[in-house]
Amino acid sequence: MSDVTQTILTAGEAAKLVGKSVPTITRAIKSGKLSATPRKPKGWNIEPSELFRVFSAVTDETNARTKILERETPIKDSVLQVKLEVMEQRFNDAQTTIEDLRTRLDAESIERRQLTKQITDQREQPEEPRKSLMARIGAVFTG
Repeated sequence: MSDVTQTILTAGEAAKLVGKSVPTITRAIKSGKLSATPRKPKGWNIEPSELFRVFSAVTDETNARTKILERETPIKDSVLQVKLEVMEQRFNDAQTTIEDLRTRLDAESIERRQLTKQITDQREQPEEPRKSLMARIGAVFTG
């Protein structure tokens, strides 16, 4: 192989050299921040000098501290993780509120039944004998 083909990097190789993710490298290419030529059937050819113009190389010291990322985008993942945690907390709060409201409704229902019993006359009422038709007519005239 010639010396020129050995100096061309893929997006994955470039990402490892600078401690970035592959999506970060391809975003930089698509935005025009990093120059690269397309590869067939897919991918990018990146010159090391162009890569190091835009990104700093990972040294042994920074490599020990930095996790090399392959196919993940950490910013998006962490944002989604935070959103998920917030939604789970909201869901738990809603469940707690629903349970509290159910308990209150049950207590109010019991209290309402007890109060209704207290204010209504619960004694059995004797049935009055029905007056005859003549007695009712006489009561209308006598008044």
